[in-house]
Amino acid sequence: MHVKEIVSDVLIIGGGPAGSIAAASLAKKGYTVNVVEKTPFPRFVIGESLLPRCNELLEMNGMLETIDKHGFMVKRGACFEMDGVRETYNFSENIGQVHGTSYQVKREEFDDLLLKQAVAFGSTLYEETEITAFDPETTTATGRDKEGNSLRFKASFALDASGYGRVFPRLLGLDEPSDLKVRSAVFTRITGDIRPKDETEGYIYIYVHGNNDAWIWVIPFSDGVTSVGVVCSEEYFSTFGLENEPFWDMIITSTPGAAERLANATKILPVGKIEGYSANVKSMVGKNYCMAGNATEFLDPVFSSGVTLALESGNRAALLIDRTLKGEAVDWENEYAAYMMKGINVFREFVSAWYDGRLQSIFTVTEKPEKIKRAVSSILGGYVWDDRNIFVKNPRSAMAAVLSQITPTSSTI
Repeated sequence: MHVKEIVSDVLIIGGGPAGSIAAASLAKKGYTVNVVEKTPFPRFVIGESLLPRCNELLEMNGMLETIDKHGFMVKRGACFEMDGVRETYNFSENIGQVHGTSYQVKREEFDDLLLKQAVAFGSTLYEETEITAFDPETTTATGRDKEGNSLRFKASFALDASGYGRVFPRLLGLDEPSDLKVRSAVFTRITGDIRPKDETEGYIYIYVHGNNDAWIWVIPFSDGVTSVGVVCSEEYFSTFGLENEPFWDMIITSTPGAAERLANATKILPVGKIEGYSANVKSMVGKNYCMAGNATEFLDPVFSSGVTLALESGNRAALLIDRTLKGEAVDWENEYAAYMMKGINVFREFVSAWYDGRLQSIFTVTEKPEKIKRAVSSILGGYVWDDRNIFVKNPRSAMAAVLSQITPTSSTI
């Protein structure tokens, strides 16, 4: 069988945010870039709430203007409701970052815009093409298109940005179990959302159900549609013996804040479910290849870190690929893997603290020093690499130090 060989400077597997921003960055620098995407765009995916750091990364790569013009809902902050207490964070009240807003986006629209922008900058897209093998010694990937034709992609460097497809981890045996508890997300989109009439209309709202048994995301879009999901341990979900929709209904109607807001809700999509989504890899980098976005590690949806980490890793990878192809010495373990893990570990500590209750202890204190509130707001805005922030230098000890400053008499619970 004839195999068509396609040669480029860079091969990028996956056309999501990580792949698109890397492709845009490298194409603008004059490299030949082939993007191979298995799924036809636009396609549905959750992870619809962005962080201000995303805007900064998009701006750095000439992609923000396209997003600004689309009319997405402006996201100015996050609001958490738990134990009758509401804790609100305005992203502009940070520790000095320029961007204090982001967007709530339908990912099928957002991702499609980014991928088209990468193509406009000079990348070549091979859509509905699946990579079935990869040889790291020759940086060659084998695949097939939707007509069943065999293709061989040869490049000087390869980036796996395949998201949940996790192409390199699967093909190269790099998958590693996550140390996070197995959780499920049960989700749909609705109309009839009774939105706040104040400045928090575009905020992401998170409602805690029961004794921290589950939490609910409410993400408003600019067209009146709202994304609503329930996240809990798979064990908790299984306890009730319910299908997806009745489980979603039960959690929403029995959570006071969410029940009031969604009293008039009408589902416009079937209730879906993903489970066991947290993932890890043995290594992010190898000989003339690396991985970005969810192809490396996915933590948890609670702080909307997914797209931020995807854009950050795609941008970082592109900068280092550029240097590598120019013949410069690049310490990929330190400059890429260690850099990414620094931010991931900050988010990881916040995720762990959310589920074990430490973060709720901070959130439910009515009066906190302004520097603590701003430091938390900065992390929630995606600025998890800024060493000015106490939580970035050593997230675990910083969390303990902050908790030690909170006295029981200052709490509402």
